Amino acid sequence: MAVVKLLGAVVAVTKILKERWREILLAFFALQNAFGEMMEKGKTKVKKVFNLYHQNSNDGRQVVDGSGREETNVVEPMVFIDHQINEDTAISGRVVFDAWTAASDTKLDNYTGASGSPIMGQSRIAANIGARQEKKAGVNRWNYGVDLGFSSEYDYRSFNGSLNVSRSFAKDNFTLGGSLQYYLDEVDLFKDISNPQSATISTGNERKILAGTLTASQILTTKDIFQVGLTFARSSGTLESTANTVEVAGTRQVESLPDSRSRYATSMKWVHGFGEGSALNLSYRYYWDQWDLSSHTIRAAYLFDVVEDESYMEIFARVHSQSEVEYFGDRFANNREFMTSDSDMADYESYELGVFYESYLDDFKLFKTDFSDVTLGHGFVYATRTNGMRYGYYQASFGYSF
Repeated sequence: MAVVKLLGAVVAVTKILKERWREILLAFFALQNAFGEMMEKGKTKVKKVFNLYHQNSNDGRQVVDGSGREETNVVEPMVFIDHQINEDTAISGRVVFDAWTAASDTKLDNYTGASGSPIMGQSRIAANIGARQEKKAGVNRWNYGVDLGFSSEYDYRSFNGSLNVSRSFAKDNFTLGGSLQYYLDEVDLFKDISNPQSATISTGNERKILAGTLTASQILTTKDIFQVGLTFARSSGTLESTANTVEVAGTRQVESLPDSRSRYATSMKWVHGFGEGSALNLSYRYYWDQWDLSSHTIRAAYLFDVVEDESYMEIFARVHSQSEVEYFGDRFANNREFMTSDSDMADYESYELGVFYESYLDDFKLFKTDFSDVTLGHGFVYATRTNGMRYGYYQASFGYSF
C-alpha cells in the first residue's frame, strides 16, 4: 500500500519558472505515463495545491546593479482535475497561477527605466488539458495520452503539447513508456542596458524546445519496483534570460548565449516496501549538456504510515552537484562571444531536506454529491547551495473525488 501511495503522489515544486517548470513536467508526464490508473466510469478527481516559495542570496553575479541580491517570493495556487469518461478514456486539466516579486526584476526595470514604472510584481497563468486512453492487450495494457497547454507572463509566453504512450508486459509487471513534448515560446529581452536613457526591450524573440523521454519500470518482487529513464531536450533560438546581465570591464551588459543547447539525462529509481506500512525510495540522476554542464543528483525518501490507512508521512533528502557551463564567469575583462553570470549555471552543490504529510479524511456529502477519497496534505522543504542561494517552500493540498 505504501509503495502505491508513493508512486501516486504528485509534488509540484516551483523554482523559478520557465526552464525548471519544463523539467518538472517531463518528470510528471513520465511518472503518470508509467503508473497511471483508470478510475470508475463517471468519476471525477480534483486536487487543489497551494505553494509558497521564498529564495534569497547576496551572491547573484547576474543582478544588474552588482548587489548580488536574488530575493524572490512566489505564491502559486494550482488545480488538477481528472474525469473518467468511460472505462478506458479519461480527460484531465491543470490550471496554475503564479504571483511573485523578484528583486532582480525590479532593479533591472529601475536601471533601464524602459517601462516607465518599476516592476513591483509579476504573475503567470498557465493551463493544460489532456486526454488518455487505455486499451487491453490480452492480460496487458496500452496507454495513449495527449496534452495541450499554454503559459503567459510579463516577459515570457509558451504554447506546448505532448504525446505519451506506454505498454505493459508480463501481466503488468513490466512497463515501457515514452513521451514527446514540444514548446513554442516567446521571450522579451532588455537590450543595451549600458545607457539607461536609451534602453529598449526586444519583444517576440522565439525559443523552441523539443524533448523526449523513455521510461521502463519493472516490478521485481511484491515489495520492489525499479524504474529507469532517459531524457533528451533540444532548445533553440533566444536562450538568454530577461533579467540576467554580466559585468564587462566594470560596465553592465546583457548576457549572450549560443542559440542552441542539447541536454541529456539518465535516471534510475528503486522503491522498496517494508511490509504494508512503509517504503524506501532511492533515485539517482546524471545530467550533461552541450554547454559542458554536468550534474549528479541523489534523492532518498522514507515513507511510512502514521495512522494505518488514514495518514502517511514522507521524509526526504536531496543532494545535487554540478559543474559550471563553459561560458560562465563572475565578471569578464573584455567582451566575448558568449557570456553569462547566471548563478544557476555556476559550479555548486545543493542540499535539500523536506517532509510531506498527507491524511485521509472521512467521506462526506455536500449538495447531494458524495465526496470520497478525501485527502489533506502539507509539505515543507528547505535547501541551501554552496554558491550562496537559500530557498524553501511550503505546500498545502486538498484532494477529493466525486
